[in-house]
Amino acid sequence: MIRRRTYEPLGIVLATDEGILQVVPGGNPERAVPGHRFTSIDYHDGLCIAGAPGVGVWVHNGKKWGQRWEGDPRSVTVTTGGDLYIGTQDGLLLRSTDKGETWVDIEGVKNVVKNANFSPPAGESKVAIVSVGDVMEGIILGIAGGGAWYTRDEGKTWLRRSDGLDAKVHRIWVHAEQRDRLFATADRGVFRSEDEGFSWLQSLGGLDRSWGGSLAVLPGAPDTLVLSMARQAPGLEGAVFRSANGGVTWQRLMLEDEDEWDRVPCVVRPWDWEDLVFVAAGDKIFASHDRGRSWIGLMSGLPVANAITASV
Repeated sequence: MIRRRTYEPLGIVLATDEGILQVVPGGNPERAVPGHRFTSIDYHDGLCIAGAPGVGVWVHNGKKWGQRWEGDPRSVTVTTGGDLYIGTQDGLLLRSTDKGETWVDIEGVKNVVKNANFSPPAGESKVAIVSVGDVMEGIILGIAGGGAWYTRDEGKTWLRRSDGLDAKVHRIWVHAEQRDRLFATADRGVFRSEDEGFSWLQSLGGLDRSWGGSLAVLPGAPDTLVLSMARQAPGLEGAVFRSANGGVTWQRLMLEDEDEWDRVPCVVRPWDWEDLVFVAAGDKIFASHDRGRSWIGLMSGLPVANAITASV
């Protein structure tokens, strides 16, 4: 079911090595921002944000794309309230409340990174901010090598919330309806929390690889999850899995005649749809309108996606 919206949709939006690509099923792909390698992207209610490492961040404000920050982003986020966040490769967290026109450095994060003595993941020299999510009464932050951290005072103070969670976290997802329910992917798999990150449980049943990719949470009783995983870092030998019981057990998916790709696929549920999920795998995009039970191929011949979001 689609909810009431007040924006012009962008389609399926891919962050690729060749730029930002907008794909509308049945139409020709449009290279919205060429010339840069993009690795992160997010969308919510008319706002889209994308990050190009070493270059900066672009924002689509409902009318057009424009570069809104120069630097080295690792992650980008649009919260449910419309705030924009940038997590940088060198451990900074920036927030904008005016669609990217101005940015404020959340100073407290520097103290967390400096004083907690984190170890960067293998192959990285610095501790990066990899995820931001707005939970019931604050913000949950993912730090590569540092796990999950929580603030309820807009970043002045932070509490560690990583009991049971792999410290080498990749990204954290907040449930759309129950904002104390969290999911995370990391070097050692996928994890779930029912208490806003105080404690985490690892989910392994049915998975044949452990490097966590991206996740789509389709709310229900129980939730349906669609997850991408890889055998090797950084995201090599990928596959897609589905759980019909909130992540207790998993089943590997066949998309058309493929179930294995050189690079980990990218997964997303559009924020205002309850049963729709997209997967970018190899040079193709697939869609499911029934919570991941069945799939159709939408388009092929596309550049491999580093990240995916959707505005449909």
